[in-house]
Amino acid sequence: MELEQAGKVFADLIRIPSVTASEGEKAACDFLKNILEEAGIPCEIVAKTPDRPNLLACLKASDPVEPPMMLISHIDVVAADPAKWQQDPFGGVTAGGRIHGRGTLDTKQLTVMELYAFLELKLRQKELNRDVWFVATIDEEGGSAFGMGYLKEVRPELFHGSIVINEGGGFPMRINGQNYLMMTVGEKGICSVKLTARGQGSHASAPGGDQAVLKMAEALKSIFAREKELSVGSRRIRCLMEKILGTDRIDNPLAEALWQYAGESSIGMRNYRIGQRSNVVPSSCEVTLEMKVLPYAGCEEICSFLDRALEGCQVSYEIVNFEKGFESNEENSMLLDLIQKAETFAGRHGFPCRVLPMLALGRTDGRFYGSEDSMVYGFSPVRMEDSFNEILPKVHGPNESITVDSFFFGCRMLMSLTKEYCLPQR
Repeated sequence: MELEQAGKVFADLIRIPSVTASEGEKAACDFLKNILEEAGIPCEIVAKTPDRPNLLACLKASDPVEPPMMLISHIDVVAADPAKWQQDPFGGVTAGGRIHGRGTLDTKQLTVMELYAFLELKLRQKELNRDVWFVATIDEEGGSAFGMGYLKEVRPELFHGSIVINEGGGFPMRINGQNYLMMTVGEKGICSVKLTARGQGSHASAPGGDQAVLKMAEALKSIFAREKELSVGSRRIRCLMEKILGTDRIDNPLAEALWQYAGESSIGMRNYRIGQRSNVVPSSCEVTLEMKVLPYAGCEEICSFLDRALEGCQVSYEIVNFEKGFESNEENSMLLDLIQKAETFAGRHGFPCRVLPMLALGRTDGRFYGSEDSMVYGFSPVRMEDSFNEILPKVHGPNESITVDSFFFGCRMLMSLTKEYCLPQR
């Protein structure tokens, strides 16, 4: 595939309105499947229901001596209100040097960058030193139960001991006078906790002292006052950021927030339920908290924190759901080597920069690999015109777009990196 053709494929993929749980998911899957099959690459469809397929394709090495490489992305997107866009969100329009549309940053750009690299590797398949997989899933924006989550249920063998190229990073930042290209190398864990307080219900005109709401208020006050005590787990990524930056004094507010994020857990209120009538003092009160905890923090640490915070409070708690965080740590030579190779490529192509590892800001499909013994790197590299500061408000927002130069830059870099890791070097 030539670069110009990759640009056309990208625009055509954007024109498919593959909003989560819509018929566009299947249309996008079929579109990519046709391209791969025309290139002589067999495809596999894995679907929980026929109308919501996931696409897999594999370039098998004749003598694999290295761990598999997984090129993963999701082809579903969030909805878009055309009235709030300057261009049609599903028009795939190129204007002002930018490609406009929903998915240009999350993550159809990565899908096509990986497709471009995958098709290039097909031309030298006999030389591959490892199996290479192209995986395009649906339902990432809806929680992944029909996408990567289902794929892991039925094909668990694909999730062990791999190198995974994922979403979440690749966006540049200007920090302390230096260009940096961000690379996600881990994700925080997520814990959903339900708090329940019970008291004496009564008419609102005669409230008593045994009120569920007052008990809950005291419990929440205690929990949030102790929030910093929850910051157990690994801070290695923050330490690596400091090592590369050479300081903890950061002049870019977003970069400083990322640095803080990499060293602290956080607690937020997700929802609550307090009675149903305005003239009744409720006898019970429920609040659901969402805790974002550092990599490797587990349920035991969270329960220990809650036991301390709720001591003396007449409130019970229940762990509703917990997904452990992960990281690809600094001691792994693959990470340091990948950083060096990415910096070398960028420098040779007019964008001298350093690669700065970070924790992903949310949860991605990479979590299904990171919980196993796989190394997961979020990296869809772009140029400074699409800096992290510039693109962050556009992801899931109106006027999502990427510069043409950035898209081609990412295609070239991922092709170069995959060739270095998957083919013998002369």
